[in-house]
Amino acid sequence: MSGLWDRGCLRNVSTSELTEEERKHIFRSKFHYKIKCSGRTGKVTKCKARVVVLGNHMTQGEDYLDAFAPVPRATADRVVMALAAGGRRTIHSLDITQAFIQSEWQYLPEGNPSRIFIYPPDSVTEERCVVYEVLKPLYCIPNSARALHFTLDDFMKSQGFTAAGFEDSVWVCEPNEVYAEQLIVSAHIDDLLVS
Repeated sequence: MSGLWDRGCLRNVSTSELTEEERKHIFRSKFHYKIKCSGRTGKVTKCKARVVVLGNHMTQGEDYLDAFAPVPRATADRVVMALAAGGRRTIHSLDITQAFIQSEWQYLPEGNPSRIFIYPPDSVTEERCVVYEVLKPLYCIPNSARALHFTLDDFMKSQGFTAAGFEDSVWVCEPNEVYAEQLIVSAHIDDLLVS
């Protein structure tokens, strides 16, 4: 949990500071554990833990407005690969690490309708009256992927990229003083295809 505190994702709040309306937006959280093994040897390579919010108890219109995050159609990725193959360009597959906590609620076009609070996960000892305010998108909050998309969209446009036609999650940057060749980036949530 220290990583979430270091990145400013959470803030301690006493339930006595919350209004009656805000108390309706306190949700449970838990740790999600994952063991990663090597595909070749079968040996454990990583033990991961992340805090997830039980967002399945959230109500659309009250806790979040929209959960839709645009992703490219399969055709768009095939076009990116065909352009790369035809132009003898390389393709890179990238994964954004800790993607959701690098995004911001402020980039959502509809804004965030309410403050979100969580109870500490079961194994975390905290005073009874303490909850955490969620300051950045966390896993399992319905609009976290949407916040990531619009944060990424803002960043790409600040770097000189433009959306590729009707695909909101594919960006193109023509050659300029920063990039010698055309770049195409396709984003499926936190997985990028770059050519």
